[in-house]
Amino acid sequence: MNLTETQTDLLKETFNIGVGLAASSLSELSGGEEILLSVPTVEFKTLLDLEASVRESSGDEVCGVSETFSGPFDGSAMMLYSKKESLELVKIMLGETIPVEQLSEMEGEALCEVGNIVLNAVISALADMFGTEIGTEVPVLHTGNCMEVLQKSLGVAEEHQVLHLRMDFSLASHHLEGDIGFFLDVVSVEKLAQALDDYFRKILES
Repeated sequence: MNLTETQTDLLKETFNIGVGLAASSLSELSGGEEILLSVPTVEFKTLLDLEASVRESSGDEVCGVSETFSGPFDGSAMMLYSKKESLELVKIMLGETIPVEQLSEMEGEALCEVGNIVLNAVISALADMFGTEIGTEVPVLHTGNCMEVLQKSLGVAEEHQVLHLRMDFSLASHHLEGDIGFFLDVVSVEKLAQALDDYFRKILES
């Protein structure tokens, strides 16, 4: 299923609001260094197409943080980075002075915290737009090859479609790229599309 241009623009605007709030929280965690997050692209892809896109940008070995959500539509969300960028992200969050041997021990916890902040901010932005509540579960860290992590994170087969958000993560001294994926079953996608249409109709009527 493909969303209309209007539906996609509404989602992109909402997701950018969400990651903007996440960026403020992450800036505080990183010691005040300004962090800028943006979502330049939003599109539906099959899991196979998403894997190809992630492999091209991040390589085969990746780290993913996932959490399930429920509300007017149910599904799973995940944030994905290459192994190299994941380590850079942890250094940013924990500080360059952390010894390398301690970084590996703290990496999982730090990545889960970042994923929790980003995913919850994006999901909360959706909930705010629709004036509803969307509940989330505790985030889970996955590491391994790209398809393995995607399937563990999202719990879906290769032919399923995923709402894919490409995310830019910028600081003065770093520029990282990551991916956010939302898996929604057919019924939930239809509910999302209807909710977007209802929201746009309200804007026009106000």
